[in-house]
Amino acid sequence: MQLISNTIIAWYIALHSHRSQIASAQTTVGCDPSCPPIGYESDSSHLCPGDIVDTTVASRLHDICHPTTNNNNDDDKLSFDSFKKKGHVTVIANYYTGCEAGRRESGVFAGIAQRIHDRTSGRVNFVSSLKGGGDCSQWAGIYQSDALSLGLNGGVKPSTMPLTVSDGSLDLRDHFFTPPYPHPSYIVLDENLEVTFKSVGPCCGYASYYECTDEVALGLDAMLTDKINEVYNKQMMSTPSTADPSANGAASSTTTAISNQQQPTTVESTNNVCQSTTFSEWSVCSKTCGNGGIQFRYRLNSDESVESQPCPAELAATLPQCEEQCVPEFGNEFHVAVIASDFDSPRDLAFHPTPGIHLGPYSEGRTFHPDQGEELWVVNGFNHSVSIIASLGTEYQTTISRRDRGYYHYMNNITALAFNTVSDAPRNVDQDTFNYFAVCNDNLNDYLGSKESNYFMGPTLYDSDTVNKLGKKNTVNRVGEDCSDPGDQCFFLHAADMLHESPACIGIAHDPEVETAYGAVYWAFDTTGDNGGDGGQLVKFDFSQPHGPGSMDHSIASVRRYPEVKLYRDGDHDHSHAGMVVHPEKRMLFVANPGKGNVVAVHIDTGRYSRTAREEYPIFSNPLPSFEYSIYECVEQEEVFASGLTNPSGMALSLDGTRLFVAERGGRILALEVDSGIVLQTIDLEPMGYASIGGLTISPTTGALYFVDMDTNQVVRIDDSRNTDGECVYQSRVDTNFQSTLETAQAQVNLECGENTFSLVRDYSCEVDGTIPNGTLFEQVHTDTGYASDNPDVQSMAGMDEAAALLANRTDCEYGSELNFDALLLGGYYCHLCLPRNQGSSCDAGGACANVAWQGFTCDNEYYVDYEYDENDPSLVISSLHHSKTYPKNSKLELSRGVTYRFTVRSGAGRPVSIGTVPEFSADISQAESSIKSFSPNGGVTNGPILVKVDDSTQGCLYMTSPRAQPIILMVEGTNECPTSNMAPGDDGSSDWDLITPKSSANRLLSLGVYLLYCRQLFSWIYS
Repeated sequence: MQLISNTIIAWYIALHSHRSQIASAQTTVGCDPSCPPIGYESDSSHLCPGDIVDTTVASRLHDICHPTTNNNNDDDKLSFDSFKKKGHVTVIANYYTGCEAGRRESGVFAGIAQRIHDRTSGRVNFVSSLKGGGDCSQWAGIYQSDALSLGLNGGVKPSTMPLTVSDGSLDLRDHFFTPPYPHPSYIVLDENLEVTFKSVGPCCGYASYYECTDEVALGLDAMLTDKINEVYNKQMMSTPSTADPSANGAASSTTTAISNQQQPTTVESTNNVCQSTTFSEWSVCSKTCGNGGIQFRYRLNSDESVESQPCPAELAATLPQCEEQCVPEFGNEFHVAVIASDFDSPRDLAFHPTPGIHLGPYSEGRTFHPDQGEELWVVNGFNHSVSIIASLGTEYQTTISRRDRGYYHYMNNITALAFNTVSDAPRNVDQDTFNYFAVCNDNLNDYLGSKESNYFMGPTLYDSDTVNKLGKKNTVNRVGEDCSDPGDQCFFLHAADMLHESPACIGIAHDPEVETAYGAVYWAFDTTGDNGGDGGQLVKFDFSQPHGPGSMDHSIASVRRYPEVKLYRDGDHDHSHAGMVVHPEKRMLFVANPGKGNVVAVHIDTGRYSRTAREEYPIFSNPLPSFEYSIYECVEQEEVFASGLTNPSGMALSLDGTRLFVAERGGRILALEVDSGIVLQTIDLEPMGYASIGGLTISPTTGALYFVDMDTNQVVRIDDSRNTDGECVYQSRVDTNFQSTLETAQAQVNLECGENTFSLVRDYSCEVDGTIPNGTLFEQVHTDTGYASDNPDVQSMAGMDEAAALLANRTDCEYGSELNFDALLLGGYYCHLCLPRNQGSSCDAGGACANVAWQGFTCDNEYYVDYEYDENDPSLVISSLHHSKTYPKNSKLELSRGVTYRFTVRSGAGRPVSIGTVPEFSADISQAESSIKSFSPNGGVTNGPILVKVDDSTQGCLYMTSPRAQPIILMVEGTNECPTSNMAPGDDGSSDWDLITPKSSANRLLSLGVYLLYCRQLFSWIYS
């Protein structure tokens, strides 16, 4: 205990010396106890007074870390349903580990808890939700000792209250104290689990433990005791009582109530009887061929219940070789079909769980058919975009590509993506992240090579639903408005979140768990590891509550590193992908390990907190205690689930979960049996020209296998072909006697010794050190290299502070300058002299941008075209956000050569707009003839873009026309005058213009709005 005390004292001193920096962030969070929080009135996920705890939430089991029975059974678990009893009251506290202000209140809460629990004969129960890392039991013990030092509970140290729950999944916080509700905070529930009181503690708003004194913290006693009395006495009014929960000097209501002579609820500690030292006989070997797999033996012992070993050589020698068989995805024979092409180094692909929910029936001037076929999303590494293949395999199939406006950071060399596909999770509709997707970037944050890398890089989370969430800004136009206009060019907005703890990430997988409130848990392949040269690591990202569009606040999240899971990238190729897939029933994560030529299998519900990651990995997303950054150890894994592979890349799981498909970059795809790791069948695509395979995916509808090839820039489907007899079957390579023995042993050990005691791959000798983190590690070290501010309001829509505004004048854009470009994004800049590729903007070629603070940017070569209806004199109206100008009727617009102009038409049905060399769109000129002399498609454009590339071959006079409206003259640079009278077709030499149908490819156009008309001398417009 002395060691713990010394550690804490050192921590307090260190934190006290740095508290001023943290204070600005902590105090700005606010301590308004309003419920729902101001600005979240329409969010149904906030549990407020008058609400009843949802039955799904109430019935969940939570691990009690203190006090415990050590019986390894459900006595150490808690569900709030158990407190739903006549006359009972439940009080819940929301704390984070660490030396923040709430730490001062926790001792007061422990003293209150024991006193009132005992005085009410166990009818009032207290639960402390503890999160943020560290040893839960150790922290709980400290809180109880603090109660003693504060003189609470009559000088008796609390022992049975509060029940402390390790809220590692943030389940309690996100259901009872949904962010941004402040902390420390408290809820009182009545006998029906209805919220009667919810508020923040007196230490809320103080920067640290030292700022909030004992006197301030003790104010919690009166506040909580009054509120508990109020509900408790109301419930007990009908029964005579002498018990008073306000005893020991706490404030009390005037009403008293009598308790039954029920004994206080206590948790007894008993000796653990699961200590057998005798093992069973060794099992048979696990596999029926090859090396035989493993053997195991077991005993009823909670410290070490299982031993395993490779199948003895003499037994393996009696087994046959593992012959390949036939799996339905390949068939006895196979052939391939190119689904789409012209991508730009495609790295990964995934099927959207809800086709059409992103594009809807109309987007960017194009018609889509959301009810036709599947939808496949492809990530392009070279142009940092996502291509969407809509209505896959139907007559309506088409491709459109999108990216983030800040793609040079949020999608820089995008290499992997994964969707949340869990449609039936028991989650609140305002919390569920179904249809969200995360991308992973193989980059050290170098802003497309324009800036020295700072390693502040990681996965980005997006909400793909635009159809059901109009106005939510899941896609935006250039200026940052919701992309609801059918003619606008749309960009992804990282409306969800970005975390920054896995630079050079080459693989990502969504975790289909249903324990967290939001379901935003992803596993990532971080190739940098600790930068020690010994490969990368597995990292778990729980985005928790996505911070919403426009916000840069990263304080609500959890990131856990698993350094024991060693991962190595493909050292032979600069651009690569590593497949990752979670088996939903087995709770296993399979990871392609290219540098070692194997597949790793990780049991993702294992591992224990070891220490904070802030010291060894000093770049992290947020300094506040609500952001957890931890190192987990003792994870259970099969370091070599499958071996003998050459640069394994993509990975996919069959629909029934029995087969794992692994691609080798060089062209082979192997089907492995999940239960044994044995290769069932192999196909070789290299002779067909596919020698750079990236991601794999399985169609959720047909079960067909799809892959991307990085060099041919294609998406390809594998079609199985059967022999005439139609048979394609395989036999499992798992020995049935082994499987039977395994199931029996597992059930017996877990029943007698506790849930999850049995494991074939656990290192039972593994121990972790529950180190309490040093307070100085909660300082955001990345601030010194460029963050605009620690203040969450600066990292949000609240507005720019002085430091952020001054960034506008920074011109030190050099590769090694002091200016960190992350500061520009956090300071609200989408257009800035120092940002790459046309000052960071996505203006069309030749355009210049202007920043719109915190919102987006405008382009000087972008115009909007509207139709102003007047029965006698209808007209076209051109406007520009960049120039803040609406051009009058019959005006002339000057165009410069070397610039591509975007005219976004919003005229509506029946009012087509065309641009060409003919001065009128009238009955004298047929639509077909007009289209030949136009930059626009047949019949003109009613909603969508017209792009005009003005070069040396462009004629001097162009005309924007629409039926019955006077034309608008577009005068090209170097032209003195343009006629306004009608001209006969062909008089202007317009035969030089052809109708060009653009390819649906990522490497030509990112905004594929409509069919465009270009000069016969086809220009190449490439974003990358």
